[in-house]
Amino acid sequence: MARYGGDEFVLLLEDLADHTDLTQVLQKIEEIITAPILMRNGESVQVGASMGVALYPFADTDQADQLLRWSDQALYEIKARKADRENCWALFGEENFADQRNPAQVLLDNGVLEVWYQPILDSRKGKIVGIEALARLRDENGTIWPPARFLPQLHGEDFSHLNKQVLTQALKDLSILDAQGWPLWVSVNLDPRSLSGSCITCLREILGESTVDASRITLEILEGEDFLEHQTVLDLLLEIKALGFRLALDDVGSAYSSLLRMKDLPIDEIKLDQGFVRTLEQRPQDLHFLGAIQDLATGMKVDLVVEGVETEDILDAVTVMGSTLLQGYAIAKPMPFAELQVFLKNTIFPHRHRPLSLLGLYAARLAQHEALKKTISRSPCAVNYLTLADAAACPLHKDIQRLGCDNSDKLDHLHREYHRAIAVMDALLLATPSGADWSAVDQAVEDFEQAIVETYFEEKSKKRQIS
Repeated sequence: MARYGGDEFVLLLEDLADHTDLTQVLQKIEEIITAPILMRNGESVQVGASMGVALYPFADTDQADQLLRWSDQALYEIKARKADRENCWALFGEENFADQRNPAQVLLDNGVLEVWYQPILDSRKGKIVGIEALARLRDENGTIWPPARFLPQLHGEDFSHLNKQVLTQALKDLSILDAQGWPLWVSVNLDPRSLSGSCITCLREILGESTVDASRITLEILEGEDFLEHQTVLDLLLEIKALGFRLALDDVGSAYSSLLRMKDLPIDEIKLDQGFVRTLEQRPQDLHFLGAIQDLATGMKVDLVVEGVETEDILDAVTVMGSTLLQGYAIAKPMPFAELQVFLKNTIFPHRHRPLSLLGLYAARLAQHEALKKTISRSPCAVNYLTLADAAACPLHKDIQRLGCDNSDKLDHLHREYHRAIAVMDALLLATPSGADWSAVDQAVEDFEQAIVETYFEEKSKKRQIS
């Protein structure tokens, strides 16, 4: 048993002999939940329950997440029948509910889908170069439904229908932007559950009806889906590539399965899961992971889009680290097409001398040290000893002075200690290439890095107290 969210729970029942077995368990659960609860004041209260059930192996899937979606759909269906239901549960696929559409499906059927866009910044060029198309549903009350709310209620052909609507609208909007002088590329999510031969046909038809070249369309596929392990899906991806589309692997880092076959996937882009980025202010050390993913993308010769760039400090840090394509609230929130047009017309990203923050300074130190270590390890003679030993000649020295933090003297001292240690390391490698000990450098790195992080946290705390 697990709490799924809010007042929803998931119960996994194993070793059921038949439907009678299941019915007895569900009846027992209902009896326990709905039993009157005696309060201290003598009154009693009673709560109700609604349960959605999906059966394996009778359901046409062996995927746990799909079973959850189907049980969730059954839950919505039984909730909608509270007035005339015999039991408090429904089995997915039962005849009584086969023709019913849940609220999200009804909205999708009614054509109330809206496509919103989140801009993607090229940090080197200082301008917006792409947009991600994001699906939204608007109900009769004007409330916007994000994907987290409506996707669990969709199944089967719904995903194909959704993909088609989003891509078709995105290409229409891209053509309008072209006419206004904004030649952007667009990224669209492709739900893996819709991948099939008919999907290829649909993509070919949509492309044929548009003036937008396929090379400006990136189809994003979720990294965590097991479907990437199947050869048939790899063949489908190759067919999509043959049409000219670009392919991206989304939420890289959120799962591990596709890493086993990433080298075989015909991808042009990877998108780092925003869970590693949006928490950088609390966990600056995660910048090490960002650096590793950047090296992976460079080695694979694919683009890297960094999502979750939610604050100015994070924007500063990932830019200093050398990340080029950035997406997040620090750049722009998702917005309707009309707002996107205004944003593109009025927003300027001026060049700024970075780092602008202590988090950016930490990123600069990390990037600099990694570059120096690689260079010295491979060719000690490539770097002059006197230049290495002179901390004042290092850009970080000027950055520390420019940022003017309370602990600048301490940071400056530790920075000098680091340069002395790395210069000695270079000399040792020249003398004994195979026997040099990096421990002194590692300690200097750790001390300098820790001091930057501590100072960053202290200054953030002071700002919160003032505000």
